[in-house]
Amino acid sequence: MSQPFSSEHNHPQNPGAAANGWLVVVLVILIAVLAFRTVSSTVNNRPDYTPRVVVSRGELGADEKATIEVFQNATPSVVFVRSKGFRPVRFGVIAEQELASGTGFVWDEEGHIITNLHVVRDAVLRKDGTRTQLEVQLADSTVWDAQFIGAVYKRDIAVLKIAAKPSQLTPITVGKSSDLKVGQKVLAIGNPFGFDRTLSTGVIGGLDRSVATGDQDNEFLNGLIQTDAAINPGNSGGPLLDSAGLLIGVNTAIVSTSGASAGLGFAVPVDDVLAAVDEVMQVASQAPSAELGVGILDPDEARSFGIPEEILQKGPIIRNVYARTAAAEAGLVGMRLSRSEIVLGDLVLAIDGKPIRTGTELQKAIRSRSAGDVIILDILRGTQTGQVSVTLKPPMILL
Repeated sequence: MSQPFSSEHNHPQNPGAAANGWLVVVLVILIAVLAFRTVSSTVNNRPDYTPRVVVSRGELGADEKATIEVFQNATPSVVFVRSKGFRPVRFGVIAEQELASGTGFVWDEEGHIITNLHVVRDAVLRKDGTRTQLEVQLADSTVWDAQFIGAVYKRDIAVLKIAAKPSQLTPITVGKSSDLKVGQKVLAIGNPFGFDRTLSTGVIGGLDRSVATGDQDNEFLNGLIQTDAAINPGNSGGPLLDSAGLLIGVNTAIVSTSGASAGLGFAVPVDDVLAAVDEVMQVASQAPSAELGVGILDPDEARSFGIPEEILQKGPIIRNVYARTAAAEAGLVGMRLSRSEIVLGDLVLAIDGKPIRTGTELQKAIRSRSAGDVIILDILRGTQTGQVSVTLKPPMILL
């Protein structure tokens, strides 16, 4: 039998496809070589990096050491002074507002603090009856309520008192200002813009300078020390020291169109500060023991307002109620404007049942009492009569 014929057919590979594959391999190798050479060239051509050497400062200069020592010795005496106001905004809600802040320093271990009058003036001399509070923050960060003892207006010096223990108080070292020279180095410490215990340095640029207070026309602070040590808002009331760390002045004012330090700062000489403090202390020791804290409307001024004579005959009219006084705390009311019309303040009819007819009689009756005494005032408020209980307080001294 014959077998069917069979055969195998071989199909050779496509030579073009093989060539393309080899081309891809060659290209990959070339790219790798080029990349390696590029990286290698970059590394080899990069400059060597040598870490910087840190140089030790070494010993400070003698002048720097002296400045540091003065600052460290004085700062425990420097305090932060704040005044706050409190006003009702709606029933049961009281808004707190910072009225002013500045610097002061510890005067003695009895807790007396010295600052500028203008630092605390808004708190102690307000005429709108707003309740206010004075605070002093010591270097140990403790905060104390401060009592206003008194002030000398022409020196812009105020005396406060806190109840801190002597161990918490570091009185500043007091020097003198009678022998100061232009060109002496000075150091000012204060709390400018809220940055506590900030040091600035400079020299005395002038002596016996006069600067307008800005409160009223033709009123000046005289005999001031001029310095180029930076004095900014918040420095007021802080100490100006000499290179030995002695108090030679109280930083008080700047002359600037912008309100910031412009190289012209002024300080009350320490000799004037000593005299002002002594005057306040002496008057405080001899002052009447109690004060109501009101200003009385002058009868002639009242008549110019058109107030009828029959009303004036009833008793003295309260014109102003001063902040932080017995009258303010008792809620007595002074004169005010309402829709461009004058609204009379409380009219005092009697004290403890005894009729009062004039401001002099009212003053005499109050001064016969003592601080802490409680008195009952009969008053006329508008068309309503009533009684107000008042706890008397020591007087404020403003010289």
